[in-house]
Amino acid sequence: PGVGGDGRPNLEAAAALAEYVAGKREAPVDTYFIESRSAALLQAAPDGKKLCERVHFLGGYGIREICGLRVAYLSGRHDPAVYGAPESAASRPGPAFVGAAYTPRAVEGLLQMAQAAPGQPIDLLLTSEWPTGLDGKLEEADQPRDPETGLLNWQEVGAPPVAELVAALEPRYHVFGTADVFYQRPPFQTPQRGHVCRCIGVGRVGSKGKGRLWVHGLSLSPAKCMPEAALMQRPPNTTPSPFAAARAAAAAAARKRAAPDAKEDGGASKDEDDDGQVVPDQVFLSRLPPNIEERRLQAALRHIGKIERIHLAREESAEGKPCKGFGWVSFSTPDEAQAACDLSDMLECGGRKIQICLAKRRGQGGGGPQKKREIQIVIEPHADCWFCLVNPQVEKHMIVTATTEVYVATARGPILPTHVMVLPVKHAPCYVACPPELQSAMQAHVQAIRNMCRAGGQECIVWERWIPMSVSAANHMQVQIVPIDKATAGSAREALEEMSKRYLPGVSLRRVASHAEVARHVNDDSSTPYIYVEIPGDNTAKGRFTERYVYAGVDSSGPRIPLNFGRQVACCALGCENKADWRSCQDDRDTEKELAVTFRRQFVPFQPARAK
Repeated sequence: PGVGGDGRPNLEAAAALAEYVAGKREAPVDTYFIESRSAALLQAAPDGKKLCERVHFLGGYGIREICGLRVAYLSGRHDPAVYGAPESAASRPGPAFVGAAYTPRAVEGLLQMAQAAPGQPIDLLLTSEWPTGLDGKLEEADQPRDPETGLLNWQEVGAPPVAELVAALEPRYHVFGTADVFYQRPPFQTPQRGHVCRCIGVGRVGSKGKGRLWVHGLSLSPAKCMPEAALMQRPPNTTPSPFAAARAAAAAAARKRAAPDAKEDGGASKDEDDDGQVVPDQVFLSRLPPNIEERRLQAALRHIGKIERIHLAREESAEGKPCKGFGWVSFSTPDEAQAACDLSDMLECGGRKIQICLAKRRGQGGGGPQKKREIQIVIEPHADCWFCLVNPQVEKHMIVTATTEVYVATARGPILPTHVMVLPVKHAPCYVACPPELQSAMQAHVQAIRNMCRAGGQECIVWERWIPMSVSAANHMQVQIVPIDKATAGSAREALEEMSKRYLPGVSLRRVASHAEVARHVNDDSSTPYIYVEIPGDNTAKGRFTERYVYAGVDSSGPRIPLNFGRQVACCALGCENKADWRSCQDDRDTEKELAVTFRRQFVPFQPARAK
């Protein structure tokens, strides 16, 4: 496959292609290409076309299997005036291309194709333009440069939609042109799939000089044929994703408004749960081997940004001063520290996966081995809790219905418009800690929503994730519910198994008969973290059964429960893994209000009697 250089009309290349099309010359190998400037070709062959023997135009956008490789491609170029025009929004009918400029419809169409087969990684992504932000997380020596001027005009060669594609598709290789520069970026770690992505820029067809090579050979094996160990190999010069930090920065501005849903999908990790007094430019590292040296951490983290200080806790009285297993690294900016956290459980040393989180100030639980924390279980309403109705800042426009015991609200950053939460009015931290009468009220509302969904030809995926936090105000239970069509409900079990294998390695989920049975698996200790999931089971003559599973973190050596595990399962089952991060799915206040009003209208006939 190939990319058409820097996007400018290349008369020599066009003349050469004409000779092949006319049959005067024969291509020695199968050749596939995309186009960045020819509006005529894009309009005439949007789905691709075989121009002559062994020469194929791929088309406007799509995903194809070529020699076993899964290849995604986007032709055309980014024109801000076209891409930002309201009439070319992806949500409205309109063309995928205006002239040679692609519109959001083309980008969204490509993403939807990838989402239709979420378990199949993209081996190769072809675009004409470079992704904006590609130079992030690089040392000065690794920055891309023009071989003559030494400078690159990122406004000309970089395109934000291409960066969005790379972040969402997480290809193994991304090849692009436009800058007339040959460049191989150090590989970066993909946040979701875990493999590395290699980005390669090529020169304009026919350009001369080593710095403008336009032919580059790769020997690729399809990801589907590779053993996982080979697919997940990380070279020593691997950097964090340059796009992950950009997403985090964009989400930071909305974090305060988004706080009501933070506990489930966007809140602090279990290492940030005391009172929020984190050190924004410092990270805490745990599971370090005794023989770790500062220089090894320096080498592993230097691509993230400027390291100001590394401090490892050591046994000063022991021979060789071995590391106690934890330490701190200070960066020059909070963004760099946040990017380091993205590498948690991805870096290995001495056979251990290193865990990384934002550090906390000493005297406030700020890192290092501690005695088991005393978890405050307080069920009275808390004025500082984002989910307690007595909080004057609670987002009441998202409430669907409320009783004296339970209320239902739409989710912030929903997977679907009908994604809702069932919450206790009292400040109950988790289902296990709820008194029996409150458990009954919660179950009545969950069942009522399930009945509503079944009446509309749908089943439900239900989950509760409980990770105790030392500050009582942060502990408020949520049961999340996402509908799934009956026709595809059978995929939920496969999604649960796949996500468990990916995010809870070595764990066997326990089958339970009811939500209340979770108490037995946490040894009746409500301070034990757990994840509880309900999925549609087998479809029988009596109807479809509901299967219930739990994993309880009773063993401290077991894997940490991911913050958004339940959401990952739902997104995988629904084929929309790009929505796993709730921050990318946020709606404006008016839309949130309308979703609540619509769900309320549909739910009225199914509400438990005392809620009417």
